[in-house]
Amino acid sequence: MLAGAQAVAALSCSVSPTPVSFGLYTPMSATDLDSTGNVQVNCDGGKGQVTIQLGAGASSDATDRRMFSGPDTLRYNLYDKAARNQVWGDGAGGTRTVRFNVPKSQPVTFDATVYGRIFSGQSPAAGFYVDNIVVTVFF
Repeated sequence: MLAGAQAVAALSCSVSPTPVSFGLYTPMSATDLDSTGNVQVNCDGGKGQVTIQLGAGASSDATDRRMFSGPDTLRYNLYDKAARNQVWGDGAGGTRTVRFNVPKSQPVTFDATVYGRIFSGQSPAAGFYVDNIVVTVFF
């Protein structure tokens, strides 16, 4: 007879991001250009807390993100809420992370909207501006 046998299921998660695509920015615009993207996290096999972090991108500073077109830059940022008042990053330097709980050992899908903003009043050179953000999920 086997007494005290236990098993713990390990939480397993995968991530599927959808980019924030801003479209055309008008130089020296008086209004910010807003857009959204998405981070979908699918978890199964256990329970626990899941944390989603967004990297700083090429500027290496999540509080001052920049898209690049060669040597030229365009200032923007990413936020966890539509109010766009709290930068979504890795928790350092005043940035926030997004967290959710997986309460049971059942499949859970969590959709997090990424709120982007290119700041008004910039006069970038014409070009295609891009930045790559690493999405990290801890579980």
